[in-house]
Order: sequence, then structure tokens, then C-alpha cells
Amino acid sequence: MTSPQKTPELPEAGHAQAHNRFGWTLLLVSMTFGTTLEALEAFRWVPLMSDDLKHRLWALAHFHGAALGLLNLVYVRWENTPTLGEAARKRASLTLLLGSAAIPLGFLLGGIAHPEGDPSLGVFLAPIGALLVLHTAAAQTFAAWRRPS
Repeated sequence: MTSPQKTPELPEAGHAQAHNRFGWTLLLVSMTFGTTLEALEAFRWVPLMSDDLKHRLWALAHFHGAALGLLNLVYVRWENTPTLGEAARKRASLTLLLGSAAIPLGFLLGGIAHPEGDPSLGVFLAPIGALLVLHTAAAQTFAAWRRPS
């Protein structure tokens, strides 16, 4: 008596599942953070309201986190571009995930314990993350303009 064989999971499905999970998680965390910020503003919480830079950076963390969460959910549809090779597809997927985490984290850290008038050093994660996301956008754009083989 032989047991039925399980079909191995395709790498593409793994990438899609990673973007799906990460996108929904990032969206939930960012929307919760944004709702909390709005509530703190409504109650005029002094540590937040007295620090314009912290307020601005944390609002940017909320916005970018929510937008990048949605981007990861939409990316699932285009991740398997046929003209993008397997290695390039994996690299684009990884850079989008890393960049999507780095941008909001950079803005969040930039607002924590910053010196007067300047963000803290954690803000340097934001442009690094932007370059990673830009890499994915460029790879997918160039692949979209190539003719399918």
C-alpha cells in the first residue's frame, strides 16, 4: 500500500505567499499605528504634539507602511513575469520585501530619541529601503517591456 505523494510547493507560490502574508501584516501594523497616532493627536498627547519632527516622521512611517503593504499585495499578481529570469525574480522579490520593511522602520526610528531639529540615525534605513523597492520596480518595468520568448 503506497501513500499518495504530495506535490512539492513551487517556488513561485512561496514568493506569492510571502508577499501576501507580509503585505497583510504590514498593512495591519501600519493602520493600527496610524489609528493610534490619530487617537494621540485627538487627546493632544504632549510628547507627540510638542515634537513636530517626531509627529511628521511617524506619520510618514504610517503612510509608507500602509502603501507598501498594499504594493506587496498587488505585487503577487506581477511577481511571475515570464520575461524575468528565476534569479532576477527571486532578487526582485527579496528586495521588495526588505525595502518594504526598511522604509517605514527608518521613519519610525528617525523619530525616536532624535536630537533637536534632526532625525536620529535610524532614518537612513528609509533611503536604503527606497533603493531596494526601486530595484524591484526597475526589474519589473524592464521585464514588462521585453518581448516574451
